[in-house]
Amino acid sequence: MKKLISITAAILAAGFISVTAQAQTPDANRYRESIQVNGKAEKRVAPDEIYVAITLRTGDVKNMNVDQIESMMKTQLTAIGVDIAAALRVTTMSNAPRRRNDVDSNRSYELKVGDTQTLDAVFALLGDMGVSDARVSRVGHSRMEEFRNEVRVEAIRNARAIACTLAEAVGQSAGAAVWIADNGYYENSPMPVMTRSFKADAIMFSGVADVAEPGLDMQDITLTYNVTAEFILLRD
Repeated sequence: MKKLISITAAILAAGFISVTAQAQTPDANRYRESIQVNGKAEKRVAPDEIYVAITLRTGDVKNMNVDQIESMMKTQLTAIGVDIAAALRVTTMSNAPRRRNDVDSNRSYELKVGDTQTLDAVFALLGDMGVSDARVSRVGHSRMEEFRNEVRVEAIRNARAIACTLAEAVGQSAGAAVWIADNGYYENSPMPVMTRSFKADAIMFSGVADVAEPGLDMQDITLTYNVTAEFILLRD
């Protein structure tokens, strides 16, 4: 009896395997081929966030300490339309003994401006004050995350377009994506490479000095995104 049950179970199992294999074979044959491609997209963005690193030191302005120089700087920044409450922050400050009842002091700030016209005005007023340590430390954009997502989407669309072109060349078509690798983005910012030498009255950009002219020309930020994707190859 046990032997009969065992034989019957084996026959049923074999039948199930046969039916399953027959049901899977067409799809397996159809989707066994795929194409893997790289997609790339690029976007240039004009920065609307420019950060200036400023250091005030005892001696920058004759007969004025750092507190007095800071007060003068804030007054002049306000005069050119800078909202110092929102745009200016202290980053570091230090005091070192110099002689009795006196100290050498320095204080560093980060100032955010939104355009090169304001940047030029800031450099000009600092130079007129006698402040010699000011440079653009970094740049960015208030919508940078949105732009990154746009470039990411464009990269995968370009990958699909490449897959379709290659598939059509061999009489096939690209189907659904079965695998996508996000290779990340590369952000080529033009800074920090710009400083101003107030004594020479020149703009230093990428190590090259040019005569300063009203209005600074800021390079765009370049966003580059890369993806790798695999698509099913369909036989038409």
